[in-house]
Amino acid sequence: MDFRAYLTALAADGDLYTITAQVSPDLELARCCRREFSRRNGGRALLFEHLEGGRFSAAANLFGSGSRISRMLHGDTLDDFGYRLRTFLGQRSGSSTERLQIVQSKQSAQASVLQPMDSGGGLLQLPAVRSWPGEQRPYLTLPLVITRDLHNDTTNIGLYRAQVIADDQLAINFGTGSGAAQHLVSAEQLRQPLPVALVFGADTSLYWAAAAPLPSGCEELALCQSLFNPELGREDCQTQPLQVPAGSELIIEGEIRPGCRAEEGPFGNHSGQYVRRTDCPLMQVTAIRRREQPIIPLTVVGPPPSENIQLAAANEVFIRELLRIDYPQVVAMHMPRATIFHGAVVLSVKHRATLTGKELIDRLWLDSPLRNSRFMLLVDEDIPAAAVEKSWWRAINMLSPKRLYQSDGRMAFDATGVDPALLVMEDKAPGNFFNQPSCDDPVQK
Repeated sequence: MDFRAYLTALAADGDLYTITAQVSPDLELARCCRREFSRRNGGRALLFEHLEGGRFSAAANLFGSGSRISRMLHGDTLDDFGYRLRTFLGQRSGSSTERLQIVQSKQSAQASVLQPMDSGGGLLQLPAVRSWPGEQRPYLTLPLVITRDLHNDTTNIGLYRAQVIADDQLAINFGTGSGAAQHLVSAEQLRQPLPVALVFGADTSLYWAAAAPLPSGCEELALCQSLFNPELGREDCQTQPLQVPAGSELIIEGEIRPGCRAEEGPFGNHSGQYVRRTDCPLMQVTAIRRREQPIIPLTVVGPPPSENIQLAAANEVFIRELLRIDYPQVVAMHMPRATIFHGAVVLSVKHRATLTGKELIDRLWLDSPLRNSRFMLLVDEDIPAAAVEKSWWRAINMLSPKRLYQSDGRMAFDATGVDPALLVMEDKAPGNFFNQPSCDDPVQK
């Protein structure tokens, strides 16, 4: 869905609150967002019309509720999203990775509606925010970061925070193993700069795709065209050999030159702690273009409650559909919300299956969307995955060092193997006593 159309739809439903008072992007805006997160059902999306010291509007808490993230994904509920995925994947054959390999359609670039920033306008004019007192420099927190592999010409879109270092420099925090990091390695092997574009306010489905654990070779733009919007267009960058989603609010173009790094942080992230990085890729800006009166999307990161949890919930639906295909032994999965960004997951698995619990864990860690999961708990299918207390109860009852596995900072516990014949269960046979009124029933006269 077009970003402006999405905001218009939220406003029509009373799900967008416009703040007309001047708000500072230095701590005050984040405080407003956190207060909204804590409201019932994640509160409303927020539109800040007047930011102190800038000429831009900003929108936040865009996917902070189940209804808003579902609307971003062209549905009313996340079940609609699951059905859309299941239908799409069911029309293809092979493994989940093979079903997600989409031939990138060839499209001519659309004419851009963006204009160059005014003379003298650079990064310091943009609505970058400081969310926590310990942060020393402001951040652009919700850019779609687009890079291209110079070896094979594939494109990646990721969600990475970008710290404003100077009026023409950004430290972009993409970690080892990410698509952008792999592209940077390729560029530096060729001793060439890596082209980069930061896109703000694009088609809403791209925010999910950019955060989703897509397999290598699956391009986010192509997937969103196939799943949601065949008319999703592209436009050419002016100073970099990249194509970006058409109709965006603002685009920052630049390059990361070989070996250029910067110290980034401290940044208050989802772990509830400040983090730093000494080797963060440093982007040199080559152009900034914007729409007339652009609205810049942003997010406030930190410990729960946070709007990002809803974005992660959409990824849970996505992972579940992939596991249906590749691991039919898994009958249900649940990612507890407070730990969802660490990939912590509870899996209910079939009692008698081809793979043992250890074999299943090894395969999931080797080649699945859960390969980076920091904690994995396997329980038998009599325990609903979403019943966290019951899962914890079963795990404690099965606790044994022989069932605990660790690898590369990840941990898994296999609590499966309970004989169904030994389970303590209610006798379901009818009896005279159960035909009588319950002790809690009103006395019948």
